[in-house]
Amino acid sequence: MIENPEPEHHISKPRIIIAGTASDCGKTTVATGIMGALVKKGMTVQGFKVGPDYLDPSFHSRITGRASRNLDSWLMGESGIFETFGSASGNAGIAIIEGVMGLYDGSGSTTDKQSTAEVARLLGSPVILVVDVHAVGRSAAAQVLGFSNMARGFEIKGVVLSKTGSEGHFQLCKEAIERETSVPVVGHLKFDKELELPSRHLGLYSATRELDEKIQRISNSIAESVDVDLLRTIALEAPDLSFKTQSEVSLPNDDGIRIGVALDESFSFYYEDNLDQLRLLGARIKFFSPVSDRELPKVDLLYIGGGYPEINADLLEQNDQMRQQIRKSAEDGMPIYAECGGLMYLGRETISLEGKSHKMAGVFDLDTEMTRKLALGYTEMECVSETPISAREDRLHGHEFHFSSPQNISSDCRFAFKLIRGKGISNSKDGCISQSALGSYSHLHFRGERKSAVSLVESARRYSRK
Repeated sequence: MIENPEPEHHISKPRIIIAGTASDCGKTTVATGIMGALVKKGMTVQGFKVGPDYLDPSFHSRITGRASRNLDSWLMGESGIFETFGSASGNAGIAIIEGVMGLYDGSGSTTDKQSTAEVARLLGSPVILVVDVHAVGRSAAAQVLGFSNMARGFEIKGVVLSKTGSEGHFQLCKEAIERETSVPVVGHLKFDKELELPSRHLGLYSATRELDEKIQRISNSIAESVDVDLLRTIALEAPDLSFKTQSEVSLPNDDGIRIGVALDESFSFYYEDNLDQLRLLGARIKFFSPVSDRELPKVDLLYIGGGYPEINADLLEQNDQMRQQIRKSAEDGMPIYAECGGLMYLGRETISLEGKSHKMAGVFDLDTEMTRKLALGYTEMECVSETPISAREDRLHGHEFHFSSPQNISSDCRFAFKLIRGKGISNSKDGCISQSALGSYSHLHFRGERKSAVSLVESARRYSRK
């Protein structure tokens, strides 16, 4: 294992952040539409998403043709934010960063940590504020004035109004904002249920053209009602950045380590940076589908990410050949790393909201049941056992987002992690272990947890030499 010295980097990249006054104010629709409108003008657009979200980046990727990346200081650290932004936006003409929740919403009431404001400050990025003006008139100016006055280390350089009722409504709000503040209103998006993007179960859309057609309609609407040329001018005002990155780690890659990654309509939640980090460490990624493939590819480790196994639980159950192969691989000692949906798939059964049970791979002695209660938040884990991603006494930062709950957990089930923060599987524990298989509700980002990526590749290398 070789560690390289910390290099210094310089970035000169046009960029803006599309922030919101609150969740569900329309910022995902506006951000995705702006990306599409810029693409229509012939620009190469790189999308980013503040926070750990998997869904919104998928919208960005569909319209830009480039993998959108996440920016999250809890998961990646500040240096990881710079590294991902710099590497991903390098050959793009402009970077569009979608915020999370409200502009200042993060980990607490007195800090900008894990907020859109933090990323705006770190990246010196101009902010475009999306304001939901449904049932609002002149009061919209008070919102913009308040948000502008709280800005530290960045500026709100423009406003996009969402959910306007008419051209007259737009003009009323625009005049009020521009009279009471120095922030220009650069356009609006009319209220239209047909232009709303799905907030859950994106997998339902993946096999149809419906989502792509909706995103195109949003882009067309934004192109007509938002001054995207002015947005580009604002993006060009972003200052140059200089920063140092963490030392890179390289591993020997002459033995062609192969990592099988589950990827289909049931398993699609992966940070692109995670796959990139594994490739940088010399691993070759081989994708496979637990839904439709009958044979596992020849690999040295399995990585089964999150997603929606409950949507196609009947198809996963019917593919008994794949389930048996995965179970036998685990029994043979192959290292397996599963996150959230992957944990569900490696359990004995998954149970729907209606109470219907489907057999899963049976690697772990637990079932999972779908609920209407969301477990959501960042996690911090103390490792109490060696795993394919960690050594004993390591500390890991992750996040969890799931509507499932473990049931019928075997009394001898072993756990790898003691949770300092988060819910996990049971009683502040996470990371079920069986042989060399690990299943956890927590998702990790390998920009922040580089040692976990190294551990995965080294686990695969050890297995390949057996």
